[in-house]
Amino acid sequence: MDIYQTIEVEIAKKYNAVAKGTKKSIGDFLLENNINKPVNVKSNNIHKKNYSPNIISAKRLIEWLKGDDHELFFIFVDYEIDDKGLKIIKDSGLIPIQHINWNCLTIEAQGWGVIQMCKPLEINKEQSLNGFLKGMKIAYEKYLNKEAKKVEVIRKMIENF
Repeated sequence: MDIYQTIEVEIAKKYNAVAKGTKKSIGDFLLENNINKPVNVKSNNIHKKNYSPNIISAKRLIEWLKGDDHELFFIFVDYEIDDKGLKIIKDSGLIPIQHINWNCLTIEAQGWGVIQMCKPLEINKEQSLNGFLKGMKIAYEKYLNKEAKKVEVIRKMIENF
């Protein structure tokens, strides 16, 4: 078991759950053993520079949230590895996706766009799912504008070849 899996197992135990996330599952474990309540664990080694960790695919998130009663939670974990092994420093506790403020998120180029954490975590417990999705729409428009500029540069390079 790698470090990430070990962390997922430890965090799942705190919620009386079993970590069994696979590449295709949207979460690392299920809250209350409910398939509509996946939890995604994001870990951060405090001694490394983690540049914009991937949170979730933008398209996959929208497709998931369209389902009846679908929710998505995240737990952000800080850890270190010392001479005794893995040590979990702290975790954020359960955070519903809609409570993550777009001030700390961005959408970058991978597939249909991937949501990444570009700044320290900001939580807004008052933000609704609609508020989160409005922020996502703005972020996606920024992403599309950046991609359009790249396409234009390539187009000009080809024309001037």
